[in-house]
Amino acid sequence: MADFSVGIVGLDALGSALIRRLDEQGIGITATDLNGRLLQAHLAGGGSAPAGSPYDLAQVCDLILLAETSDQTARESVLGSVGLVHALRPGTIIIDMSDAAPQTGPALARALQGKGAIWIEATPIGTPADARAGKLTLLTAGPADALERVAPVLRALAAKLLRLGELGTGPLAKALASCFRALSIAVHTEMLIIAKRTGLDPAGMLDALPLLAPGMGTAPTALAAQVLTGRYQSDISGRRLQDDLARVADAARAAATPTLFLPLLQAAALAASHSPQTTGDSLDVARWMSDNAGVAFGADGAPPTA
Repeated sequence: MADFSVGIVGLDALGSALIRRLDEQGIGITATDLNGRLLQAHLAGGGSAPAGSPYDLAQVCDLILLAETSDQTARESVLGSVGLVHALRPGTIIIDMSDAAPQTGPALARALQGKGAIWIEATPIGTPADARAGKLTLLTAGPADALERVAPVLRALAAKLLRLGELGTGPLAKALASCFRALSIAVHTEMLIIAKRTGLDPAGMLDALPLLAPGMGTAPTALAAQVLTGRYQSDISGRRLQDDLARVADAARAAATPTLFLPLLQAAALAASHSPQTTGDSLDVARWMSDNAGVAFGADGAPPTA
């Protein structure tokens, strides 16, 4: 990437994985984080060239990956006292890969319009391990010519690039998918609870479902692996699920779109988070539903899978 001096703001799990992948691909990168502990850990691990702050990084980089983990840190990194805004040069391209609300990226892009910066969205779908292997899917938005210019960097990180719409659509699509997954698990869990309470074998019911309801798609794998076994463990926290539900609810209200199931799932997620059995996992909703129905899966229900 001789055409760009590349930098990254955000050194949590994803940001660190992005750096390693780019280093392996021969794309040198300058790194920083508002959290001094993360920056020190980056240095201790032999990480690439550091910058003391986003302000310092903006002075030497003209392609900046923003990989923050919240709305607050994304805003602080861009607009804060040592944020990018104070040193951005006209023509600098910012690739927003942050885990933030759909409204945050577009708002930051508007705030930087007077600086001549170009804002691109590349919402990552996948894990840090996927980033290390260059197997992310990136949901992109922004000016087509700028996306084409930075395509070599994006392709170094991702197996697939998808464009869904304007700025903000990537985070919204990610939140929508999270909510749909949770809703699907909740609906299926209720079916399994009813099956068990009425004398049907829940595992057998799940196996027979594709034949009984052809064309409805595949049931979530978490049902057999986590609900029927009574484990109730996933890679998504309950707090994250509630955040995604809130983001989708905000978008629905802004679009004057009535919702039926979303408020029910929000109420269930909130109730589950206050249950004595809560573990802070998004599958606490399924556990709460089972407990309320007096149904026990796992050791007292279906046997754990191998």
